[in-house]
Amino acid sequence: MWGLLTLILATALSAAVIRGMLRLAPHVGLIDHPGEHKQHVHSTPFVGGFGVLAALLLAVGMLLWLLPAQSLAWASLAVCALVMWGVGLADDRWKLSARIRLVIQAGLALLMVYGGGIVLVDLGDPLLIGALSLGIIAVPFTVFGVVGCINALNMVDGIDGLSGTVAAGTLALVALVTLGAGDGSGHLLAMALLGGVAGFLWFNLRFGSQHRARVFMGDNGSMMLGLLIAWQLIDITQGEQPLVPPVVALWMFAVPLIDTLAVMARRVWLGKSPFSPDRHHLHHLLQRAGFRVEHTVTIIGSLHLGLGLFGLLGAWLGVPDALMFAGFVAVFAVYLRFTARPWRFVPMLRRLHRSLHLTPALNCGVFFGNSSLEHVEQINALVAPELKDNTVFRTRLYEYRGDPEHAGRRYAVVQIVVDEDIAPLAYQSLYMRLLQRVMRPDRNAFVRGYVTRDPANERRAEHRTPHADERRGERRVGRCELLEESFTYVQNGRIVDEQVNQRAHPQGHNDAAAPRADLARELR
Repeated sequence: MWGLLTLILATALSAAVIRGMLRLAPHVGLIDHPGEHKQHVHSTPFVGGFGVLAALLLAVGMLLWLLPAQSLAWASLAVCALVMWGVGLADDRWKLSARIRLVIQAGLALLMVYGGGIVLVDLGDPLLIGALSLGIIAVPFTVFGVVGCINALNMVDGIDGLSGTVAAGTLALVALVTLGAGDGSGHLLAMALLGGVAGFLWFNLRFGSQHRARVFMGDNGSMMLGLLIAWQLIDITQGEQPLVPPVVALWMFAVPLIDTLAVMARRVWLGKSPFSPDRHHLHHLLQRAGFRVEHTVTIIGSLHLGLGLFGLLGAWLGVPDALMFAGFVAVFAVYLRFTARPWRFVPMLRRLHRSLHLTPALNCGVFFGNSSLEHVEQINALVAPELKDNTVFRTRLYEYRGDPEHAGRRYAVVQIVVDEDIAPLAYQSLYMRLLQRVMRPDRNAFVRGYVTRDPANERRAEHRTPHADERRGERRVGRCELLEESFTYVQNGRIVDEQVNQRAHPQGHNDAAAPRADLARELR
């Protein structure tokens, strides 16, 4: 009962705090601007950690009220979270050095040990040699594990919704474990943090009409969450009667842990610093293969939750620790085997993407083959009443020139623009469904998604020369010619304005176009 109530209150509190910070962020400089290695193109507030912190303070207040005997532990928890949040916020604003961050993270891990009593003293029996007690290295090992957990979650915070989804998966598993074991304090804390993350994801996930994140978690949120997850994972795996064996914690935090270790191992293998940034995390590879952000988050989130449930199932079935550990090492080895050579792994992912019939991430419009500008404009006029938001159809008509086989053929490309950005998948999918309704199946024109060329996927990119690029550009420029460009402005399902810019006047172009009235009858 207390857990469910805490979840509801924490979700509402987190969402309310983040909404308030959205208005305040521009005035206090809490904005993440595009540039450098960042993928986003819009300035976005990094205030997600404020909501998670509010949910945590709610949980600490309830725990102090319900369990005052453990006030030192709850106070230590609050102090660790507040300091980690503050350090992350400072890093978001002023970019602290890695050394400073690591020193502070290690110090907070020591506070967890001596203030909260959270320490790794027993690793179970992962090597078939009996219970593996850490003894005098328990504290250093705990510090190492906590620092690793903090940075692992921070490193997967690369696209909208990913770090929050991964954190929510682990917290949901912790809540399940604590509920089944009757650990009231651990369950309340897990549910509060889960609610804090849920309130954040409301603003961070791409769903419905929300085509991009309105809020980022920032280092203030991801590093604090990493510390809190480490706290809970150690808490449920230690003590005289641990809720789950220590090896299960690896499965419950599998994806961030495996991905971070694999990426760092690859960097060392290439002779680089393990902390040097690159774009070889799992979410980067999925995106290079054509998966959209929504699909990437769904795949990684499902994988993370599935591995965690597998670990819990093994614990509940009494599978030996050694076998569970060997399985985890095997999963890591397979993952490292594939991701160590992304030039081989990405094509495999691309084939998977095609087999699932998903729209590529670089899809930016709709291709109309064998069409005239008037054809496409008339189709847009029939589709417009179904679109409720303010939308712009940007239509370009091209004609093949250089290729003798296709010379004289024309095609059109329609880009749907919403709020000055290319419309996301939901709009393009809706547009394609509407096209199927208004176009006759026996028409000469054919329709498909229009995908831009991604330089990162060019197989010969590393062998390019300036002269080769120049020749390739000349061939592509001469292959087709832009004839006309039109803009159709739709407001509340009604066309309010049209603008046509003629770039060329090929002979017979106007004669080839059917009258608009006839086209309307034909399409219907």
